[in-house]
This record gives sequence, structure tokens and C-alpha cells, in this order.
Amino acid sequence: MDGEHTGWSAALQATMCATLVDEWIGRGLAAVMVAPGSRSTPVALEVARRPELAVHVFHDERSAAFAALGWARATRRPAAVLCTSGTAATHLLAAVVEAGLSGIPLLVMTADRPPELHGVGAPQTIDQVRLYGRAVRWFADIAPATPADVPSWRVVAAEAWNRATGHRPGPVHLNVGLREPLLGESGPLPPPVDWAAVAAPPVDLAPVMDLIDAQRGVIVAGEGVDDPAAVHRWSAASNWPVLADPQSGCRGIDGSVAAFDALLRHRQFAADHTPQVVVQLGMAPASKALGEWVAAAPGCRHVAVSPYGLVSDPRLVGATQVHAPIGVFAERAAGQVRGRGGYAVAGQVAARRAHRPAHLRRPARRIDQRTGGRPAAQHAAARAAPRGLVVHARS
Repeated sequence: MDGEHTGWSAALQATMCATLVDEWIGRGLAAVMVAPGSRSTPVALEVARRPELAVHVFHDERSAAFAALGWARATRRPAAVLCTSGTAATHLLAAVVEAGLSGIPLLVMTADRPPELHGVGAPQTIDQVRLYGRAVRWFADIAPATPADVPSWRVVAAEAWNRATGHRPGPVHLNVGLREPLLGESGPLPPPVDWAAVAAPPVDLAPVMDLIDAQRGVIVAGEGVDDPAAVHRWSAASNWPVLADPQSGCRGIDGSVAAFDALLRHRQFAADHTPQVVVQLGMAPASKALGEWVAAAPGCRHVAVSPYGLVSDPRLVGATQVHAPIGVFAERAAGQVRGRGGYAVAGQVAARRAHRPAHLRRPARRIDQRTGGRPAAQHAAARAAPRGLVVHARS
């Protein structure tokens, strides 16, 4: 009953949940993916009461987590995922790990049993403290609500948001202890807090300035690019082409090369376009042809720009590591390069060819699914897809 725990009540618990949700809405939260369960009911009810939120219900926790990841990746805004206590929380791990590696902001909320039900064989009870380890940027274990905790609720929510969206974005985990009875009416919410995010450190281009102004350079845009327009301005200023991965958001800019994987499989083309400098923005694309071309370029210098504070050198080429927001880096580079690049014509021709529809570049033919291989399968899927449908093929 309510009186068994000093100061705790179902109404106070509901108010705590409402406060967390309200603080996030005030900071821009627009979508919540819910994998329903009994213990998470107080949070789910407060989410459902807010018309500002797009709420999507999934019967599978893994699906809910990846839906939240996809939403955040597509919109570049944080999404939240909520699940109940016990092993249900373990099903979020794969999406949490991917969000951490990709720098995708994610608010992960797991409901938990109160302390008195741990270690006594209660059902749906596991140790959920720091369940996702170093995959998350930040963790908070929120105890069942008491009056003394009221001032901390908005502070915790604000800190979670700032850690998820800061200069090193990624997932955060809030493990919320909830007691029965789980149903209660929320009361007045505590006032908002002025809890500003810490600004990102300034970008210093001095260590790589001589590299990013080379004559024959290429920009490899992977997942993590936050400002494609800034990348375009840098490309235009330097006359460097942009080899654009599908997840970079850069395939629509002038000078981008979307079909770089196919082009670099052509030995003569790859040999004729050996770069002096390669600057990788964000995650390295999963292209074997690109990786081999980059690693084999004689005397090539490499720079890897990561907004997540991660080392990015999958080909072990000794890339100079720059930890900075990609948009800020690209904008600074655009303002400092002198435009001596010699790839402009080749890059533009390749870009035009790469963006032509598949049926104009390759004659129609019958494909043997047993011997056609991956390119043939991708071509067949693209030709069969209805107009306007995006086909994303990967290994």
C-alpha cells in the first residue's frame, strides 16, 4: 500500500513520470516507441496523454528500439523507447549499441521493480543497473518517487537530453523504479529548469590545414554528417568530389558521387583517380572497393572527422583523427581552402552518371538468380520496384 513506504504515493509516482515526459517535450521530443508491459504503465500513460507526441506501440521490444533508432536517424532528432522490467530490457541492446556507434540520440527508458523486490525471486526482475554498459553516453537509476526527489526530476530529464544531443550524441539510459499500485493521477508539475547544454569545443584546423587544401583530394561522406549543405560548400570551394554513402544525406548535393562503389571496381578508373588526400566524414562506408582504393593509394594522407569522439581508421592507414561536429568542420574548411583541387571535372561527370536512373545506365536483360551475384540481384530489385520507392541494398 501507499503508506508502507515513507512519502511514496501512486499520485507522486505519476507526477514524476509526467515531469520527465514534460521536460523532454519542452526540449523537442516528438516521438515515443512503446513496448507495453505492466511495470511501465505509469510512464506509458503519461506519454499517451500528451498530444504533442507521436506514440507508436510495438509488441516486440527489439522492433520498438529499432523503430526509435530509425526515427532519430531520419529526423536527426532524439526519439524515446520505453519497455517494461526484466528480460524485456535486454532486447533493446542491439539498437542501443548501434545508436552508440553511429552517434544517434536515443532516450532509453526501462521500467524496473522497486528495491524491495530485488533479490527475492520476484518475476520479471533482473539487475538493470548499467545494463547497456559503455554503449550509452549516460545512465541514471531513478528510485521510486518521494517528496525529497521532486527538485531532481527535471534536472535528471534535462541532463539525459543534453547528454543524448550534445557534441558527442548517442543513447542514454534511464532505469525507473516503479511501485504498485501503478495507476495514479498526476498532480502539479515542478517548474521548468534552465539547464543548458555544454557547448562543443572550438574546431582547430591548423593540424590538417595543409592536407585539406591539397590539389587531388576526395571527401568520403558516411553516416554522421549533420550538415550536408556545409559539405557542399566545402566541396565547391575545394573542387573535391564527395563520395556519398546512402546514410550521409549528401547524395543530393552537387558534386556528389553516389555510385562510387561501382566506379571504383573499374580498375582503370580507380588507377586514374588516385587521391593525394582522403577526408572521411563520420562512419566509414561499408564498401570494400572504396576501402581497398583508399588503402592502396601511394603516399595518400588520411583525415578522419568524427563527431562522436571515436577513433575511425578501419583500414589502419594512420588517419589523423579530428573530433568535431562535421558541419562545423566542413564550414571552417570551406572558408579556408584556396580551391586548387583538380578533381572537379572528373567528379562532376561521375556524379551525373551515378545519378542517372539504373534502367538508362544498364540494358534490360534476364538475370539468372543462381549466377548473377549481388550486383545482378540489386539491379533486379531496382527494376522491379515501383516508381518512387527507395531500394536500400547492403550486405
